[in-house]
Amino acid sequence: MTLLRSIGQQWTKSTLAHRLSLSLLQSINVQQLFGGATSLKTVTHTLAALVFTQGQPVWLPPMEDATEHPLPPELALHCLFEASRLLFVKELEQGQLSQAEHLILAIANQWSVELQKSPAEQAHKPSEPRDEPVEHHLLGASELSDNGKQLCHLLQTIHTQLEQARSQQRQVSRNMGRNPS
Repeated sequence: MTLLRSIGQQWTKSTLAHRLSLSLLQSINVQQLFGGATSLKTVTHTLAALVFTQGQPVWLPPMEDATEHPLPPELALHCLFEASRLLFVKELEQGQLSQAEHLILAIANQWSVELQKSPAEQAHKPSEPRDEPVEHHLLGASELSDNGKQLCHLLQTIHTQLEQARSQQRQVSRNMGRNPS
């Protein structure tokens, strides 16, 4: 029975990764983060593995149905939050993250910022060039649940605190090379 449960969980992780990739493709700003060597597939599989770190999350609905549909934006937000929470601790304790893990943190911040924009802010402004594709509407700030708003705030707090920790680490590294005189 354990083997079947393990295989089932791997299948669910794979389905979650696929649906996360469909969700993330809805944001042009997120798509632009994939200019390097790490692919969307690698990032979403890493993200799914982080979501399942402590077993099947109780907040995650069954993944068997609608495999060709993106996750609802707020469910993708929850996945990004769970992964970011773990990566936040990992970076503070160990100091090193892989490129995929860094991308997850950047995506989580971008996703939370986009979800908090109103639908009018998400639309193109008349002064912007029209040759770029129009970004899909994720959710408006008014459509976001209180839990979603809190997750957005927490993701932005994680982002801010990591930036401060990285800045302090760079300052310490620079100061190590100087002789006090």
